[in-house]
Amino acid sequence: MATTRLDELRMVDPVLTTIAQGYVNSSMVADKLFPSVTVKKVKGKIPVFGRESFMTRETERAIRADSNRIAPSDLTLLEYETQEHDVEMAMDYLEEEESSSVYNYEQRLTKDLADILLLGKEKEAAGLAQDPDNYADDLKKIITSDYAWDDNSVSVVNPIQDIYEAVSAVRNKIGKYPNTMIIGDSSYRVLINHPKLTDRIKYAGIARASFANLKELLGISNIYIGASVFTNDGEVFHDVWADNVVIAYVDQNEKGRRSEFNPSYGYILQREGKPEIDTYKENGGKIKVIRNTDNYCIKVTCSDAAYLISNTNHN
Repeated sequence: MATTRLDELRMVDPVLTTIAQGYVNSSMVADKLFPSVTVKKVKGKIPVFGRESFMTRETERAIRADSNRIAPSDLTLLEYETQEHDVEMAMDYLEEEESSSVYNYEQRLTKDLADILLLGKEKEAAGLAQDPDNYADDLKKIITSDYAWDDNSVSVVNPIQDIYEAVSAVRNKIGKYPNTMIIGDSSYRVLINHPKLTDRIKYAGIARASFANLKELLGISNIYIGASVFTNDGEVFHDVWADNVVIAYVDQNEKGRRSEFNPSYGYILQREGKPEIDTYKENGGKIKVIRNTDNYCIKVTCSDAAYLISNTNHN
């Protein structure tokens, strides 16, 4: 690829790159469902996990007995190709002169750019996880109006039972309990105040329902509320995570020990060294452009490891 004049003038900023790579927006939860793993190439293949990936094996060996040899699992590979995403902001030299701290101003712009790219990644992950077409029939439940969670007048409506059934369905598929739940903010507000939940809380001697005791009640160790929003016109805001619940088994290893070869519902395949902040000058040096470049793709690697409850609210 030919080197352009712009490529020669651009400079990677290691300090701002470090800020961008370590930046976390607490309202974004995509990486809780799709943990990120680093890949070195734009294109490659990753394993797809079947039920045998979650099996326990007989490992005890008697004295002088043969080792417990098992046949290797058939490895199915899924092709991936990461895509570049970038966004930039321009800063006039007059703004630099007016700012009390140029470095703090550049930090702020870096975080603003990071938020934009993270929101795009959040929307992509949410779209993948909330699409009923991506789930087998026995791994999804589309709530009809007769069983809407936000209708407290119907005694047969039971969100807790819906979640228990989802947990059981995943366990029946992979032999492990799901460990992660992403719940849209509108579904969470209904669930936390639903009579079926508050009655259980009272029976347990707890004063009121809260996010903290929800984990214990449902038996899911990692619960996250999808609270991020987006707008297309700058006026009307929409939830990234709608009135849906995704319950999944997700690799819980720390990033250093995480690998695309660990069984998990899915992964964000993050290109090595990204995101990256670089800068370049325009207009004879009067304008400094700060640019954030990311490169990734999101893949489901074990569709049997997740269950979708969708369209929970109707009022």
